[in-house]
Amino acid sequence: MKPPRAAILVIVLLGLTACASGHSPQQESGPPPGLQQPGRLLAAARSTQAEKGCASAIPAYRVVSSFGDGYAIAQYELGACLLQIDSTNATETALFREESLLWLRRAAWAGNARAQLKLAQLLSGVDAHDDASHNQKNAEEAMGWAILYKGNPARNLFDLPPVSPVTLNHLDATLTPDAMKRAAAFAKDFEKIKMASFIPPPPEHAVGKPPQRPHGRPDDQRRRRR
Repeated sequence: MKPPRAAILVIVLLGLTACASGHSPQQESGPPPGLQQPGRLLAAARSTQAEKGCASAIPAYRVVSSFGDGYAIAQYELGACLLQIDSTNATETALFREESLLWLRRAAWAGNARAQLKLAQLLSGVDAHDDASHNQKNAEEAMGWAILYKGNPARNLFDLPPVSPVTLNHLDATLTPDAMKRAAAFAKDFEKIKMASFIPPPPEHAVGKPPQRPHGRPDDQRRRRR
């Protein structure tokens, strides 16, 4: 007895939908879908930040930042976000600030102009949020980033603001002549250092194992009744 034509049509449509979407009701091994599309994950992190704030967006920013080369903008945005959140625990807040500097430096060494500007402000000790959030100040490093930022081509490309005159005046008054020379030498000899790129592993079916057949899909090899 042959199944009704309508039932066959429904089964075929379900099978085609599963193939087109790349998913099946059975669980597939391999990396989560977000690891294959870091650009979309970055957009989701930005959307979450706009709607719910940095605390909710930071987990997604951390994932995208870990992709390394090519994602310095995510590293900068993660560092900037970590400056904006506070914990009820002073130790945890200090850890957020430490992590912030780590990602800002990662982005700055990769050539990100916004990260270079942020470091010049934070490490100078002039930035108001810096005074309230952590006690790491390094005027010499701040001046090095300020000089480097001034000559960064991306500054004009994105119409970014100059380093604050207040910050520069403070650094000029704070640094010794020798420290100024070291800061200038840092900017002159600067060479980008980028994180290694992370390439997520392919899905299981892409390394030689055929994909699982969706449940309910007709088997082409099924024996037919004569």
